[in-house]
Amino acid sequence: MDPHVGTNIDKPPSSTSSFSLQLLLLPYSWLKVAAQALPAPEVISDILNGNWDHERTEFSLPPLMTLLLGEPGTGGSSTPSMVGAVKKWQKSDPHKSLDTWRRLSEANSQLEIQLNFLSKLAKEQWDAYKSVIDSCSKLRSEKLIEQASKPNKEAVIKALLGAKEAMLGIRYHMRLMGEAAGVPIEPESQTKFLDATPNLEGVLLAGVPGAGGFDAVFAVTLGDSSSNVTKTWSSLNVLALLVKEDPCGVSLESADPRTNEITLAVS
Repeated sequence: MDPHVGTNIDKPPSSTSSFSLQLLLLPYSWLKVAAQALPAPEVISDILNGNWDHERTEFSLPPLMTLLLGEPGTGGSSTPSMVGAVKKWQKSDPHKSLDTWRRLSEANSQLEIQLNFLSKLAKEQWDAYKSVIDSCSKLRSEKLIEQASKPNKEAVIKALLGAKEAMLGIRYHMRLMGEAAGVPIEPESQTKFLDATPNLEGVLLAGVPGAGGFDAVFAVTLGDSSSNVTKTWSSLNVLALLVKEDPCGVSLESADPRTNEITLAVS
């Protein structure tokens, strides 16, 4: 979410980080509180009222965009061992690793900038924004530029293309990091799938969430295209998970997620 998630292991996770990585980075004292079998609201309150030493900034996907998370069924990855390998590489080659880290950070920031700008455009020019998103939800990503027919629509298209390019940069530097550290941050099997997913109608970008590996893939879709994407994923034995993007952070669910529709893939 990614926002590529989990790319800066030395810092607390951003609002787009996977929840599992957030738990890995919580101070031991907080995990100890959770282990005392206290009611969930009390545990959450203790965590939220703790001594957080970083700045919290609000972030969410722009309107009319959907975050999809899929499970490819190709086995899992050990996040601690992958993190350890990256740390070892950082120590053994500080110059190259710092350069890769810097470029990856720049790509992450660029993706955040483009998505925030799209949210701003949606707020200030809703009709033009909605028109572009509705049109692009029926197109493959390489056809987006054809929709830039008017100045107000051109701004939306350029931001969409900017987000797409930033995500490609994130994936590139994540692959470089994995190759240098000797760990499959974006495995070859995931690369083929992620290269193909943006060719589906309505898909803006795709990648591997968290620290990478074989566990999952994600995509950001436009308009109502998500259902078609999940069907295509199902045909490729990738299970679309019953999760959704939520900018509110940790919260208690009020309904049983098992009552929602599930996809047909069997991993």
